[in-house]
Amino acid sequence: MDYDFSFDLAPKLNFTDDAWNWFVDACKDLEIPVDDKKKTILQNLYSHLVHVNESLNLTRITDPMGYLKFHVFDSLTVLNLIQAYTKPGEDILDLGSGGGYPGLPLMTWLPDRRWTLVDSRPKKVEFLKQTILLTPAANNAAAMAFRGREAASQAPDLYRKCKLVTARAVGKAAELLPDAAELLDIDGLLLLLKGPAYPVKERDEFLATMPKFGFELMEEHRLVLDDDDPERWIVIAIRTTSPASERKKTKSRFKSPRKPKR
Repeated sequence: MDYDFSFDLAPKLNFTDDAWNWFVDACKDLEIPVDDKKKTILQNLYSHLVHVNESLNLTRITDPMGYLKFHVFDSLTVLNLIQAYTKPGEDILDLGSGGGYPGLPLMTWLPDRRWTLVDSRPKKVEFLKQTILLTPAANNAAAMAFRGREAASQAPDLYRKCKLVTARAVGKAAELLPDAAELLDIDGLLLLLKGPAYPVKERDEFLATMPKFGFELMEEHRLVLDDDDPERWIVIAIRTTSPASERKKTKSRFKSPRKPKR
């Protein structure tokens, strides 16, 4: 099946006043600046997502309130952390980007970083390539189809070069470590946006697996998007060493003297 992901085909959709006002108030709580220009960009992203979603399964959430809350605001809950831990020009990669979240909102607010949206499914990457053009980071962003653990062969310019990797709703935390280890530089950060099941079903395995791939836990934050919503988690791990499979014991250059024969 052939797809045409051009934004020109998407009917223009506007946010309802209730949904937009909720979003603006939520952003104020996190000291995230919002203006009319950002609103126009988000409405374009929303229109494009809803249009393409009719032929390519990108999301189950297509109403204005759900989009702003569970896609955009949820993504922006890590904005201040990313701004604090990265600098303009540094590489940030969104792993398993799918429909483009958290990458698209984050690059809209931080267009001075270099963004790469990565997904293993080529059709979704074609959608992402078109969607990036709707953001102020259009000249500073790319979308690529590969798996993180294939970076050395499929994306050598990113192989262990990234400062930060984000992942949202992409499998279990521990299963992302092999991919992150191939993408992050030493002192690079893996930032996960996780749901309420994380402390019960994922955390122990994640902590136990981190040393194998050269990671240490750095931060964990709990938050809710709204008063009646379930608790969500932001988890940050830092890559401190090479994966254990690559670590070799240093051999001494000096041999022990042979004992004289008697």
